[in-house]
Amino acid sequence: MKDLEKNIGKESDLKALEQALALEIEAIKRYHEQHDIVKDPEIHTLLEGLHRNEVDHEKIIREHIIRLIGSGSDKINS
Repeated sequence: MKDLEKNIGKESDLKALEQALALEIEAIKRYHEQHDIVKDPEIHTLLEGLHRNEVDHEKIIREHIIRLIGSGSDKINS
């Protein structure tokens, strides 16, 4: 019974991480697109910093997904 509860919790956590990863990837894409549009240097610098944060978040989320799925980590797209 505990194993079943543990697996359900793991699946729920994995689903949440996958949703968060999709959001981070979309945010990275938007910041990248804005990079080419924005001309104001201060806003450009701000967007670069936000972009770096999102890239870091993506990396952390991927690490947690790998930790949860273990040996199936080769199925995660980079």
